[in-house]
Amino acid sequence: MQPFSFFSLGTMLLVSIQEDIGDAEVSRMFDSLSKQVSEKKFLGVIVDLHNLEVVDSYMAGYLQDMATTLRLLHAHMVVVGLSVPVVMTLTDFGIQLSDLEFALDVEKAVAKLEEKMQTGENG
Repeated sequence: MQPFSFFSLGTMLLVSIQEDIGDAEVSRMFDSLSKQVSEKKFLGVIVDLHNLEVVDSYMAGYLQDMATTLRLLHAHMVVVGLSVPVVMTLTDFGIQLSDLEFALDVEKAVAKLEEKMQTGENG
């Protein structure tokens, strides 16, 4: 079983990562996500990380790359579900996620993406 799932929410795609994910699976998820957004013209992507206990520099880099790629595909990305221990670890290791947008939960992410789509904001 793969450690991630995609769920369509109309013009948005929810990416749920169910467990800690290895580098190969992160790469496969990124490829599959890019293909889905490109083919189905999703305007927003929500990446739910609430099941992750660790976000390492590799995963952080892929999240940054995902956001950049999605902007090129005219889609917005919002990350939800970062736990306090994950945030503290990222901070301790000096990993910055400055190009990413965050929301506390999926509901707030949907509202944020809907607002971006209504205003026509790109990226």
